[in-house]
Amino acid sequence: MSSDSKLLLGLVLGAATGAVAGLLLAPASGKETRENLAEKAGELKSDLDKKFNELSKKIEDLDKESLNDFKEKFSDVKASVKEKYDKVYAKVKDLEKELSEKIESIKKETATVESNGKSI
Repeated sequence: MSSDSKLLLGLVLGAATGAVAGLLLAPASGKETRENLAEKAGELKSDLDKKFNELSKKIEDLDKESLNDFKEKFSDVKASVKEKYDKVYAKVKDLEKELSEKIESIKKETATVESNGKSI
């Protein structure tokens, strides 16, 4: 349980306990006590709704923050992978060119050897 949740739970329990104790110990008639309990319950519900909305907003903000962090990290990784891909691609192209040149060189040497062999 997070510290915010514990704090909220403590506040709610403390407020509820204090309100009920205050109403039950106050010298009032049964009807007045019930009215006071109903009023305090309404106030407590209102406070709970407010705290719940605040906590929901914090969670929503945290989710957005986490999502933004994830997007930023993903973007960094994507850029790094693209950079490495580009380097590998360039090396492959260089090797292809080098291999093509060697193949052409071998073909020329073979043609030279064959033409020298026929003329002998």
